[in-house]
Amino acid sequence: MLDDVSPLPVGASASGRQPGLGAACLRRLWLLGAFASFWGALAGCSDERLRQTPVLAMEPAAFLFAKQEIGQAETRRVTITNRGNLDLVMKNIRLREESGAGEFVLFVEDASGTRLDTPPSTLTVAKDEAERITLVITYAPKDDNTTADAAAVVFETNDPEQLSVSIPVVSGGQGAELIVSPNAVTFDGRVTVGTTVTEDLLFQNIGVSDLVVDDLRIDGAQSEVSVAVVEPAVGSPPFADPWIIKPSQSATVRITYTPTSLAGLSNTSLVVVSNDVQAQERRIPITGSSGASCVNVVPDPIEFGSALVVDSRNGATPNLQGITIESCGSVELRVDRIEFEGDAFGLTAVFEPEEEDGAWFVLPGRRAGEQVGPTRILEMGFWPTEERAYGGRMRVYTNGSADPVVVDLFGRGVRNSCPIPDATLLAYSVPPLEVITLDGTPSTDPGGAVERWEWAVVGRPDGSTSQIVEAYSDPQAPADGGTADDPSTPTAKFFVDLAGNYEIELRVYDNLGQVSCDPKAVARVTIEAIPDRDLHVQLVWSTPDDPDETDKFGTDVDLHLRHQSGLDAWGESAGTWDCYFSNKTPDWGTQGDPNDDPSLDIDDTTGAGPENVNLSNPEDGVRYSVGALYFRAESTFGVAGADPRLEHLSLASIRIYVKGELLFELIDRELTEEGQLWDVVNITWCDSGPACPTVTPVDRVLSFEEWYRP
Repeated sequence: MLDDVSPLPVGASASGRQPGLGAACLRRLWLLGAFASFWGALAGCSDERLRQTPVLAMEPAAFLFAKQEIGQAETRRVTITNRGNLDLVMKNIRLREESGAGEFVLFVEDASGTRLDTPPSTLTVAKDEAERITLVITYAPKDDNTTADAAAVVFETNDPEQLSVSIPVVSGGQGAELIVSPNAVTFDGRVTVGTTVTEDLLFQNIGVSDLVVDDLRIDGAQSEVSVAVVEPAVGSPPFADPWIIKPSQSATVRITYTPTSLAGLSNTSLVVVSNDVQAQERRIPITGSSGASCVNVVPDPIEFGSALVVDSRNGATPNLQGITIESCGSVELRVDRIEFEGDAFGLTAVFEPEEEDGAWFVLPGRRAGEQVGPTRILEMGFWPTEERAYGGRMRVYTNGSADPVVVDLFGRGVRNSCPIPDATLLAYSVPPLEVITLDGTPSTDPGGAVERWEWAVVGRPDGSTSQIVEAYSDPQAPADGGTADDPSTPTAKFFVDLAGNYEIELRVYDNLGQVSCDPKAVARVTIEAIPDRDLHVQLVWSTPDDPDETDKFGTDVDLHLRHQSGLDAWGESAGTWDCYFSNKTPDWGTQGDPNDDPSLDIDDTTGAGPENVNLSNPEDGVRYSVGALYFRAESTFGVAGADPRLEHLSLASIRIYVKGELLFELIDRELTEEGQLWDVVNITWCDSGPACPTVTPVDRVLSFEEWYRP
């Protein structure tokens, strides 16, 4: 209970009333009386928390090669560094060459400069400015093709903002080349008329000469949409002189949307006229959903990763993925059709139009206040027939725009079977407070080896907050949590914090990154937690203002089980007859016999619980009372500068089990201020008869002044 401690006011007494002190001060004195001696030890503690994440940085942003003669070889480098505070992990570094002529060669140099001709499956860049990985491309053209040779170096990382990375490899010609990211602008959600929203585009010149922009303009809806160059601060077009972007440099172009009606945006584009060798005029579509239909496709792009080779395009495929079509505008979305570029990709079933006009289907518009609009999930398949990389595009035609929404598709065919998830034990029946060792060692892979085991809790009793961990910080206190599960090991730990039923799923990945798939995509472990004591009392609570009830910041509600000898007093006023955080194992029943004593087994101080009291061999004819005390109603929830005096509403729930069966529950009782005591229920124990024991609900919330006995 160290987190319950706050300093006593100067001159205050920890055990009684102080003349002239108000009610709030009195209840704080009682609540803190047993713990004032710990305050000095906590004075140096800090609530500051740092977000642990890797941040990938690269310099330059592409491999650029000038035009060169056949047989002439040039080398270019891109340096990868980590600007975050957690190690950056790079996996599956590979070269994707469009022509397949073998004109590009990829190798890696580590921090010491050692050349690795074959990139390892995993590279780590430590959280140190001096650490770096260098990706190196050698280019030697084999023909005099006038078109530019192109490729990309692709890999995956654990940077949450850059999970999939593609570094362009561009060659041929001395001209400028423009890359615009993203390649479309969508103002998601309904934009209120008269308000202004913006979206930034990154312009990059990946060519070898100056990019000269002669014109930058908006076609369509010019009264609602405008464009300006904000970095560098060139301003809004028309420009007095041509705007120039030097090779390997970039600029930020900002699109501003201020709707004046509910018509929304359609047939609107940003037009870029330049000396780009690929396209002298480029159009970037702009859509907005103010009163118009809008479509989101998730995921975008669609990555199948390593997928199993199939015999032909005409049969079934195990390589499946659900795609979500979301209506993100304020009016209905009509999906007219979906087309695929690339024979290896497609929907798994022929879609029959559902509308009389031939449209595939219609989704309603998103209602005000909805975070996600109406959706339709379609099943997509990947049919690779060779061991190689595949690419394609999906085009979704809707009433939102004359042009389709284009989603890139990627996958690689491998002759590899799906790994099969399995566990040493798939069903458990245990009492609450047990620690389960989840073991996925029996998982197998017919064509390789299982390298990653991912456990996830998919079902749990209301109020349970226990997380899957690799190991507990203190094995004697598993409720306090531990280190996050390491997916590279087959085992994990799970603390069964509440009575009830749990479901945990195991998904595995093999050495090629292939995830377990149908017919056995997951292994499911079930846990039935049944109390093994005669009387089991459980408390959980939730605080709507708390953004993360599993962290170390939160409100504190304390469970109390009182013997009838405590009369109508609670806490220290009841002497040894109240079992709570300051009296966890009182001696009741036969003196000196621990087998008939209650025990508080979990004491949570930072929000949500649970807390449990167990009692074996209750005394026949004795009345036991259950209460919950709002010990600390205020919390900053870890937010710097938050007012610690602000009290927050918490909703408490009590469940009582007798000999393994749920006998009584009251849920979501509102507690609003520090010191309130919820007098929940009286239990009169008896061992025989259909109505044993007798339960008498009380369900009263008492202020501190109403229940406190000095």
